[in-house]
Amino acid sequence: MATAAQAPTRRAAAQAAVAGRIYAYLRVSTDAQELASQKVGIVDYAKARSLRVDEWIEEKVSGTVDASKRDLGMRLLPKLQPRDELIIPELSRLGRSTVDVLGTLKQLSERRVKVHVVKGAMVLDDSINSKILSTVLGLAAEIERDLLRQRSMEGQARAKAAGKHIGRPPIERDEDRRSKLDIHADDIKRLAGRGVTKLNLARVFQCDWLTMSEWLRRHDVRIAKETR
Repeated sequence: MATAAQAPTRRAAAQAAVAGRIYAYLRVSTDAQELASQKVGIVDYAKARSLRVDEWIEEKVSGTVDASKRDLGMRLLPKLQPRDELIIPELSRLGRSTVDVLGTLKQLSERRVKVHVVKGAMVLDDSINSKILSTVLGLAAEIERDLLRQRSMEGQARAKAAGKHIGRPPIERDEDRRSKLDIHADDIKRLAGRGVTKLNLARVFQCDWLTMSEWLRRHDVRIAKETR
């Protein structure tokens, strides 16, 4: 039979198992001082709410890197289990854009992980407030995509107005390639018959060796006494 002293310890262990583990995630680009500042903020937040961080994930990586290619996506997300909790300094730490942040939050929600955001003292869980916030973020992501698409269209319009080609480079058609040398067809065949090399033919008719070689191949013209 458990003693009176052992009972609280077992209850605490059972509660911890039900509550899951608490993780803290910090990310900065290069500034170590900012990393320390984020950590202090998380410590103060956790202390005020009687939360004990079980594991810290810290990384220095540019915010332009997709979340799936950081420790966040490769180390942290795969190990999170239902009822775990994640503390972050601010939502921007979770992604490089609103769309990216929303995608990470969706994964956390699917894993039933409670997210604490120090900046703004927000808690994202199954509550109605969290669902409202997710809806707002979803709208923000949609707006961001629309703005990016609009800026892209405006940029293309400006480039087109300036006479720049939009899209892939135009493919040079066979008839366009032929027209450059076809007017010299008789001269090319005559010189080739005399043994003038492809390189010298290209020099004479002011084109590159590959263009001349392709023209000769298409017209089945052979260089007399050409070494093969």
